[in-house]
Amino acid sequence: DLERGLRLAQDTGLKVYLSLGRYGNLFAGPALMPSWYTFHHPDTRVMDRHGRYHDVSCFNHESFRSWLFNEIEQYLRKFPINGILIDEPRGPDVTCFCSVCRALCPDVTDLQRFRMRSMVDFLGELCSCVKRVDPHAKTAIALLPQDLGQVDELAALPHLDTVGGHLFWQLLHEDVSVVEKWGRSIVEGARQYGKRSQLWLQNFNLVGGEEQALESAFKQIVGLEPDEVAGYYYWRNNEDPWCVWQTTRRLLRSIPRRQLFWHKMVSSS
Repeated sequence: DLERGLRLAQDTGLKVYLSLGRYGNLFAGPALMPSWYTFHHPDTRVMDRHGRYHDVSCFNHESFRSWLFNEIEQYLRKFPINGILIDEPRGPDVTCFCSVCRALCPDVTDLQRFRMRSMVDFLGELCSCVKRVDPHAKTAIALLPQDLGQVDELAALPHLDTVGGHLFWQLLHEDVSVVEKWGRSIVEGARQYGKRSQLWLQNFNLVGGEEQALESAFKQIVGLEPDEVAGYYYWRNNEDPWCVWQTTRRLLRSIPRRQLFWHKMVSSS
């Protein structure tokens, strides 16, 4: 069962983070997994300027917010969970013209900026919900490269602990050298507000020798000295999963011991 599995993970020394997945289709998750809530509450869907509905619940609907925050509370109370991961939040990609957004922002010309502001407010309220239920639970967010312009606003949220990013250069058809630029904006933004930084290595969806680029991406990430380095399960869409796994293991072992514990060393001095 789920609770037993989570406790086994904690017993081995792992931290358990809950990703909200496809809740409201607002967060990242399996592409073919629809949102139960959005399906049963079509009135909460985002509506674009042309009157077309999208299969995403608008976070400004109070009914959706209440349901989501209650779900988070139940998970935190019932299961051994160390924190919540807000994975690739969606929002700014479509400006919502639903009745709720129009009522909250009558000025149509300001709707796009309002959407950005209200998304940050929503994520801040989500983090506050987590801390109300369990003050010791950690909150983390992972952004896509195209959303890194939000780092400063999000890092300023008082109840957000970690700011992270998915540095998936290959998926976005970028040269691997862009990893350093993306990662630096996250690390510097997080440090400015006293938050932890988390950089994600793309160790999935690699084909035809792209495994060699893992080392370049990893060195760029480690060189920025983030607080955390993250990655995915190695068998996900890799042409040679075993090669990717062995490369990932070797790279993780190469992290200098000083860097593994550098925050502990700083805090004890």
